[in-house]
Parts: sequence; structure tokens; C-alpha cells
Amino acid sequence: MKVTLVTVGCKLNQFESDALAQKLRESGFEVVGSIDKADVVVINTCTVTNSADSKSRQHMKQAKREGKKVVVTGCYATTDGEEILNRGLADIILPNDKKFTLPSLLLESPEEKQEDFPLVVEYERTRAYLKIQDGCNRFCSYCKIPYARGRSRSLPLPEVVRRFRELISGGYKEIILTGVNISDYQDKEATLFTLVSRLLEEKGDFRIRLSSLQPDQFEEAFLTLLHHPKLTPHFHLSLQSGSSEVLQRMRRHYTAEFFLTLCEKIRLARKDTALTTDIIVGFPKETEEEFQKTVELVQKVRFSRVHLFSYSPRAGTWAASQAQLPEELKKRRLHELEQKAIASAESWVKETLLGKPSTVLVEESTDEYSYGYTEHYLYARVKGNFPQNSFIQCMPTDTWIHQGAVSIKGESPSA
Repeated sequence: MKVTLVTVGCKLNQFESDALAQKLRESGFEVVGSIDKADVVVINTCTVTNSADSKSRQHMKQAKREGKKVVVTGCYATTDGEEILNRGLADIILPNDKKFTLPSLLLESPEEKQEDFPLVVEYERTRAYLKIQDGCNRFCSYCKIPYARGRSRSLPLPEVVRRFRELISGGYKEIILTGVNISDYQDKEATLFTLVSRLLEEKGDFRIRLSSLQPDQFEEAFLTLLHHPKLTPHFHLSLQSGSSEVLQRMRRHYTAEFFLTLCEKIRLARKDTALTTDIIVGFPKETEEEFQKTVELVQKVRFSRVHLFSYSPRAGTWAASQAQLPEELKKRRLHELEQKAIASAESWVKETLLGKPSTVLVEESTDEYSYGYTEHYLYARVKGNFPQNSFIQCMPTDTWIHQGAVSIKGESPSA
């Protein structure tokens, strides 16, 4: 039986799709790369926005039109599975707490035990994800994820270390620690800082990157690790709004002033630390003044990349019950902030990183150029053909825009 997996949403979803693909292969299925070649289409959905719901449904409709057996899993399947079935868009719904029983279900064999933390050792390229946490206790006023993922839980530290070693021995050069909220990592007395400090003691040619962090849970002890050669100088701090009033309505647990001070502390500890973030534009009742506070904060911090979202109501949340702003207003604000975010990012990169050596992990090469990500999580185009999955030194000489984000061009001294 041939199976294809379609993934919508975050890096954690991509990790879990990789885990499903690995389990399917181990159970004797052939995993193929497109819907038209498959007998079964597995759609791993996201429900963080209306757009994510819509993309998930589009994939379901396509698979149905082509006469495939459709299995829908992930967060949208967990919160709205009955609606999906009633629309005739799926043959099987697998909520998140049943996701990894898929192989036994397709084989009609006794149901295997669900795994919260499957181990994935088969990745296509150079970077590997290690899921260390799942679930969320935050209940922000706009978000359905706690209902889709359940309460926060963590993989025990010794097991994280064991899996980390397995990935390093498999040749992966960058390990991304991922989860719904890894800032919430807790194993007895061990916190995320404890865990990362322990992993940095491991031998090998690798670097560690952290996925999204909650500002109010940021452990300032991380500032002591910023110059460690195996920890990337890059933090993704989820802002959501630069207005303290909006943050309060969002039920976020910090103010804009707290966030700005935290960024200043990080950059004081290491000037070239790259900061990336998420921002929601057009949250209910967001005034022009509140929006401009977000613009101002973005320009003050000078994030190297901003992931922008136009607010979309999520059924069952407080924010969905409030009066909504006009879509045209959201689009205008989104466009304005996008332009200013790119300009401030380009300014920071040119001022801070150009002319100073960076390390690129090569993902792919042509005869003329090699491509990959720097330690600062900037996509780089380096002149010269270098081996995939190798670290190379790059001297950034200019910027360019790749897929809506500031990226760098450079040369390697070893070219």
C-alpha cells in the first residue's frame, strides 16, 4: 500500500509527519511524495488560523476528487473532526492522541500504544528535529492549541540525551529542540536551560537551535551560553503584539516594556544575537495607536525576521466572541508592518553581520552556489560548490530577499 503525507502548519507538525512516515516504512508501507501516486492520503492538519483550516480542507478535497482513502489527523482533526466527517472530507479521523496508531489501523492489526514522543532518525537533509515537549497550559484568548494538544508534558531528560546522541551519530549537524511550548520543559528539577546545558556537553560536530520561546518564561541563564560555539545565537521570542493593552486582551503574561527590556538584555550579552518573532495584526479592538506601538517596537528591536499573521477568529475562544475589525483594515496594517519589518531586519543584518564571518550548514549546492542557514538563522547563498551537510565559513557581502525574508549573499575563504 502506498501512502503520502501532506503537512500543514508548524515545525512540530512536520516533525510528527516525519515520525509517521518512518513508522509507516517500518510497518511495510511505501511512502510516496504526491497524492496522485498514493492509495492513502494522510493530511496532518493545523488549526492555528482560518487559513490553516482552509488549506487543510483544500488538500482533503483534492484527495477525495482523486478517489483516495483520506486520513485526517493533527490539530484541526482533533478540534473539528466531527465537522470534517460530516462534510464528507475524510474516511478516518485520527486525533492527536491517536496519531501514531495509524500503521496498525491501516493494517487492521491490534492497536499499538500511542506515543507522545516518537523518535525520528530519518531526515532528508542536514537538520533534525527532537521533540522534547507537547501540550500547552497557557490558554491565550485567541488560541485553540491547548484543546488540540492537551496539557503540557515533557520527555524525561535522560531520554532526550539518548535520542540526541542517536541523531548526532546519524550524522545530523543541526538539532532543533521543538515542542508546542519548549519554555515549559520540566523534568523533575530540570528546566530547558538545564537540558540545553547538558546537551552542549556532548561530543561531536553539531549545533543546537531552539524553537519558539515564551518571553515571560525565558531563563536569563541562557545569556551565559550565548557565546558557546554549539548553541546558535538565535532566539525566537513570540511577541504577538507591541501594545501592552492588546497583550492583556490576548491573555499573554508579559508587557511590551518587559519584552523590549528582555531583548536589550540579550543583545547586551551578545550584540549579534538574531531575534525572530510572531505577530498578530488586527486583533479585536486593536486601535491605530495600539498598532503603531507594535510598529515602533519592531523598529526598536530590529528582528531579523517577523512571522506576520492577520487575526482570524478561532471558534470557542474569547477573542472570537468579540467585535471583529474589517478585513481591509487588517490587510493594510499587515502590509505596512511587513514592509517596515523587512526594512528594519535588513538594516540590522547590514549593520551587524556583513563583513563578519558566519557559519553556514550547506543544505544543497549547484555548480556555482551553495545554500543553507547560518547560525543566525539567515538563509545564505555562498559562492562555490560545497558538500551537503558540511559546515563552511562564509563572509557575508550583501543581502537579498528570499521567500519574504532577509537573506545573505557571501563568499567562502575556502572557495
